[in-house]
Amino acid sequence: MIDFWLSSIVLVGLGMLAILWPLWRRHQHKTVDRTALNIALYEERIKELDAQVVTGEISSAQRDSTLEEASRLLLADTDLPERRQRRRGAPWLLVGAAGVLPVVVAALYLTWGNPGGVALYREMQVSGQPDNLEQMISRMERITQVQPESGEAWYMLGRGYLSAQRPTDAAQAFGESLERLGDRPDVLAQLAQARFFANDNKLDSAAVAALDKSLELDPNEPTALGLLGIAAFESGDYPGAISFWERLLVVTPPQSAGAQAIQGGIQRARERLGIADTQASEAIADDGAVIRVRLELGEGIADTMGPEAVVFLFARDPQGPPMPLVARRFSINELPVDIALSSSDAMLPDVRLLEGQALQLTARLSPTGDALQGSHQGRIDTVIVGAPDRVTLVVDQPAP
Repeated sequence: MIDFWLSSIVLVGLGMLAILWPLWRRHQHKTVDRTALNIALYEERIKELDAQVVTGEISSAQRDSTLEEASRLLLADTDLPERRQRRRGAPWLLVGAAGVLPVVVAALYLTWGNPGGVALYREMQVSGQPDNLEQMISRMERITQVQPESGEAWYMLGRGYLSAQRPTDAAQAFGESLERLGDRPDVLAQLAQARFFANDNKLDSAAVAALDKSLELDPNEPTALGLLGIAAFESGDYPGAISFWERLLVVTPPQSAGAQAIQGGIQRARERLGIADTQASEAIADDGAVIRVRLELGEGIADTMGPEAVVFLFARDPQGPPMPLVARRFSINELPVDIALSSSDAMLPDVRLLEGQALQLTARLSPTGDALQGSHQGRIDTVIVGAPDRVTLVVDQPAP
């Protein structure tokens, strides 16, 4: 901070110099005695007039008349600087302005400036990244103090509190973030998670409202889906837990630790239901409201894909919005497979398949595991929910 204050002092000094410079220049001009100069010129004029009288160029009367005019001009010119001094005002006004300048600058900086922010920025440049969680939380707390309107800073502070197992503080920080950033699905989900942990692993009304709003803004928000799955599992709603976790699995990178944990949770939920893994979808489906599908890959396509490639199978209403109603995810090693899509595979909690409903069925192969990027796809324009015959969907066409 020393260099900052030195620079500030230099700038204020230059401002004072700019104010006092006219006074100094005026003082320099005063070093020349204008009155003495005018008198000297007047005496030279007298000598010149006397010489002209001697040579006969002018008469004595003309000399006296010219001398009288010169005397009048001398008096007027001598009095002019005094009148100008009175019009200009006293020099103490400029001196006072120069003296007040540092006080005004300091007051304005303390009012509108952010010395704490400058000090923290310098400290961060010197110290680098925090070495542990406690240091990170301490830094984020200071940032929210010097920049209380930064919603991102409050969000990062809330994440730090959650990692430190301080859910009550985390919920307050996420609330501050929402006030500044507005309704963001990730912040809403984190707020609900903090309230869930602070309430002995139970969802209160505020947490439920935050989760509903989060999924309304982003139906695939991972924290919200995972938390709803956990809450459903803890309350004994195993079909609900499976539904939420299967939706979460669709947006989770395959072969990752997160995907493995989600699959483990789904397996435990199915075990609690007392049914085999291959029969889980049928067991939790609405009576008869299923789409029976055999999903296959086109010949030779699997040979060109890596182990991270996945196939997304989803059904949507051709007359409705583009968002799928139900969806499932498969690795290419699982194909071909016979499955039954049901309401348990719904993308939103309130979606239910109805017998006789006509839907469009699509399968997309993604080499990277990203549901939005596909290399091949297959589609059946019309399938009937509850139809007894199984339809075969082959993924063998280039994706648009």
